[in-house]
Amino acid sequence: MIRMIFFDIDGTTYLNSIHDSPETTKYAFKKLKELGIKIAICTSRTEAEMIKLPRHYYELMDAMVCANGAQIYINNKLVKSHFIDDLDILKALEIFSKNKIPYRWTSDTGDNYLSEDLKDIKNIFVRLYNMSPDVKKYNGEKLIHLLYYTHDQNLKDEITITCSNSENLNLGFANELTAKGINKSFSMIECAQMFAINKDEIAAFGDGYNDINMIETAALGIAMGNAKDELKKVADYVTGNIEHDGLYNACQHFDWFQEGLK
Repeated sequence: MIRMIFFDIDGTTYLNSIHDSPETTKYAFKKLKELGIKIAICTSRTEAEMIKLPRHYYELMDAMVCANGAQIYINNKLVKSHFIDDLDILKALEIFSKNKIPYRWTSDTGDNYLSEDLKDIKNIFVRLYNMSPDVKKYNGEKLIHLLYYTHDQNLKDEITITCSNSENLNLGFANELTAKGINKSFSMIECAQMFAINKDEIAAFGDGYNDINMIETAALGIAMGNAKDELKKVADYVTGNIEHDGLYNACQHFDWFQEGLK
């Protein structure tokens, strides 16, 4: 029996084009919550990048796994942070500086800043998150997440080798550095355990490359119809597109709205 469901945000529960969730997604959230199924977000967004989300995320979610697993919030309170290795931070920033790679750094205290005032990078944040971080120089803070921008695979490989005590996730132009072993999958399980829920009682929805480990790990992994082909290949089930009621229809397909009544 599924007792907890984890949802990605962008492209899964949230349409960036309208900066809101489809109405059927909102209904599904409410119905699942009413029936006692725990619901949680599992996203690469940091807490600061979620401030413009619609209220229903904060009002309905039992938990939020943020920053690609680096932080866990339960009932909107921070309960867990995973820190990037201090030496790896310095090594990464040295590579960024040498190769003029822009980045966004995030500390456990909510500091969330861009390294440079670049219009193209800021526009990415506005398009996706309806906000953009301020610009501030890194000054030795403890970090949970580094987002850096480059298409150069050689540089990405160099960062992976050089920062061997950290996790380096390559996603195209935007790439993520987190603590060793920390990703959506790890912290999804960690979060569920805080509710005394086992791995075989977890379902997950996603659409992107960074959802692959989460979808593979969940007892039931569901890919949106608009998901990357690589994600669809590892999913247990592929539903419809986000804008075509895909999430709601998957809940109906698996009889979760009825399951909670048993």
